[in-house]
Amino acid sequence: MSGLSYEQMVKLVTDNNRSKIFSDEFVICLAWKETNFDPEVVNGGSTATGLMQLTKGAVDLVNKNSPAGIHFNHDEMTDAAKNIQCGTYYLDICKTRLAGVDKSFGTGAGYSKSICACEKALKSDSTHPMAALQINHR
Repeated sequence: MSGLSYEQMVKLVTDNNRSKIFSDEFVICLAWKETNFDPEVVNGGSTATGLMQLTKGAVDLVNKNSPAGIHFNHDEMTDAAKNIQCGTYYLDICKTRLAGVDKSFGTGAGYSKSICACEKALKSDSTHPMAALQINHR
């Protein structure tokens, strides 16, 4: 499978965002930054997999800290819906229990800055989503 369209991502995230903190727009921007909406991306240098590039450690952390009855397997992370579900639980864990998104999810300090700028642009001008998404790649 190649990358999903923006419209497909919107539906996917709307249906599967489990975050109580992060907006659908934030999740869409993060998936664009990580994979350009390609759910089958596997990082050859780590265990990062799928739209939100979840590692085995991230999936394990979600399983240890998510509501009863919620469980994910790392080998399911190329399933776009499960990746968004697990990834959005993980974002909330990063924000509330760990050092934040910048240190826990991404490449270090400032990682979320372009994602937040993209989120703001998507929220203010939803008629030109690709322009907003390009903020992530500046």
